[in-house]
Amino acid sequence: MPTTNDLLKSHLENIKTKIAERMASSGRNASGKSVASLRVEVSDGHGILWGSKSFLAMERGRGPGAIPMGFVEIIAAWAKAKGISAHSKAGVRQDKDTAMRSFAGAVAFNIMKKGTRLFRNKQYNDIYTSVLNEELDKMSEAMVINLLDQVSTINDNVE
Repeated sequence: MPTTNDLLKSHLENIKTKIAERMASSGRNASGKSVASLRVEVSDGHGILWGSKSFLAMERGRGPGAIPMGFVEIIAAWAKAKGISAHSKAGVRQDKDTAMRSFAGAVAFNIMKKGTRLFRNKQYNDIYTSVLNEELDKMSEAMVINLLDQVSTINDNVE
């Protein structure tokens, strides 16, 4: 009979795997850092699936407002991971790094002023919500069955 910790670990690992699969199938896995941030911790009947703060923005987008420190560099790294290249304007001589920094700066400024396209278009990418809900339903059912088995075992030992 599996323990509560075993059940928690199994279902949280399923959530982690399914999130990674959804990100890959939807093309949302540029550098792999978000998926790599997912980790499961289980102890004493409690379980946590840790992950990057970026997951909410992946599903709903990001509204306009203050941007984090180093956002231009984050955008530049994302663009490079996605295979996006930046070129200088005609007649302007820039090396690739300067062109990429200009591009990333423009993207960061646009996000700061308008938010991401996903946010502006009120779109939704289901990266984790339905996976989480489905797996939580399965986990609840498994926990109830496990509890009933434990109670039955206790009752059998009493008689």
